[in-house]
Amino acid sequence: MNVVGYIRVSTQGQAKEGYSLKYQEDEIKAYCEEQGFNLIHIFRDEGISGAKLNEEALEIDRVDLQEMLAHLSSVQIDYVVVLNTSRLWRSDIVKVLIQRELKRYGCDIKSIEQPFYSIHKKDPNDFLVNGLMELK
Repeated sequence: MNVVGYIRVSTQGQAKEGYSLKYQEDEIKAYCEEQGFNLIHIFRDEGISGAKLNEEALEIDRVDLQEMLAHLSSVQIDYVVVLNTSRLWRSDIVKVLIQRELKRYGCDIKSIEQPFYSIHKKDPNDFLVNGLMELK
């Protein structure tokens, strides 16, 4: 399976403690190796909020995230691998925009810290569980 990774830190403190870019990258590489995934590229945004959005244009203001989403149109990607979905979004509107693009290209999310997370599940119980996992 072809996958890409996505890593993001929004603050200096986050970069130094726990969710540093290096930590996220190492975890994604190890996870992909363990799962037998073909990791094509890791996209990274540094010092950018997960809620950053151009509200007029309804576009997400993160350069590498935009590159990653554009990449989906040219290469078959099965999953975007993240340490946690909080690396992808911190607001509901950003979540909706990202999920719309992933669904458009038949891509899903593999979250290392949320192993059962999927944007394609249709069962209302799954929506509830996914929502609770995102509160972390």
